[in-house]
Amino acid sequence: MRRMFVLVSCFAVLLTFSTQIEAKGKIRLIHDNTSHAVIPYIAEQKGFYKAEGLDVQRRVTSPRALIDALIGGSADIISTRGSRVGQIAARGVDVVGIALNRYGNQNMVLVSNRDKKTKTLKDLVGKTVGAQMGSGTWATWLTYLSKIGLSEKSFKIRNIKTDSIPAAFESGALDAGLTWEPWGSLILDKKLGRMVMGPKEYDKTLGYTSPVFLTTTWTYIKKKNPDGAQRFINAHVRAMRFVNTNRDETAKVMVKFYQQVGLNFSQSKIKKDVYTLMRWDRAMITHQDIAEVQAGVEVSVKKGKIPKSIDVTKHIDISLVENAYFSLMK
Repeated sequence: MRRMFVLVSCFAVLLTFSTQIEAKGKIRLIHDNTSHAVIPYIAEQKGFYKAEGLDVQRRVTSPRALIDALIGGSADIISTRGSRVGQIAARGVDVVGIALNRYGNQNMVLVSNRDKKTKTLKDLVGKTVGAQMGSGTWATWLTYLSKIGLSEKSFKIRNIKTDSIPAAFESGALDAGLTWEPWGSLILDKKLGRMVMGPKEYDKTLGYTSPVFLTTTWTYIKKKNPDGAQRFINAHVRAMRFVNTNRDETAKVMVKFYQQVGLNFSQSKIKKDVYTLMRWDRAMITHQDIAEVQAGVEVSVKKGKIPKSIDVTKHIDISLVENAYFSLMK
């Protein structure tokens, strides 16, 4: 009887241990359906997550829902603009950026083709501009406006999801729209609008890298699942290297992803857009990235969007990326 009790107890311990290992190998990742998806989708499709012993449950959602998922505990890691990391950190949320997902400016201001007179952004003053308020692109635009002597009050802002802007252009509901890829290209390709401001204008005025961070919580990487987080970043760095060295194959794989979210983009178009506007050559968060996020925090404080300033460096951890790069050199 005692032997049976011991065997049952040992089995229970082994089962518990096995369950814990399985749980630590399971990671819930959420991103939106824009360029944020490239590296995670490649990592999934090319087996980089599997090679690290991970079961990554990847889900696509809206930019705003990303933050809610992380705060609410339904996501372990999310991909979001660096500017948003600064914003939510300033509200006292346990959040940390652990790697770059991509960088490069893909923001655009497009004008409906019904408007034949508008040539510059200042020509839109007083007109109706559609924008997804609260997004990283919205935060970047506010910073840009402050640099040229304008503000959101200079326009009639209509809060609208970015993927709804093409339909709003077709119906005539908007004079202009603040958007990002792939929606900007979708509008241009359908000849619904034209660009009056793009990445070059943003870069010239702001000198931005427009970083997108893989973001989680300090609790997750220090206590809940440090090993799983490290293995996730290992796979991420390997996928990023693949994207940089296999452009044709990357574009081919991403055609499938966009089809899944209802967008029919050709391989040549994806290749052009992915490698023209965005960069995938580093996973390391740099001082320039951090300075950009810090500047965005200060603008948000000045405008009363967030209660107080914070030191962004206290919400960045580059150790996982350092370890991943070191493992690649072995």
